Amino acid sequence: MSVFIEYGESPRVRVDDGHVFLEASDGRRVRMKPEVAIKLGRSLEACGTESFINKVLDGNAAPTDFPAPK
Repeated sequence: MSVFIEYGESPRVRVDDGHVFLEASDGRRVRMKPEVAIKLGRSLEACGTESFINKVLDGNAAPTDFPAPK
């Protein structure tokens, strides 16, 4: 059985000593090389977009779910 970590909010991201660090609100941390962070970021964006589109098409998206314009 897999163990999942739920992220209710965006984790804190920082750069230190040539690595990218992701820190969750519970204190768990992930360290990765810049190349890995770039690839992960692109994958997260693509999957997040697909998941959000599915949520909208299924009629399960509330007005507050939509990302705020930049």
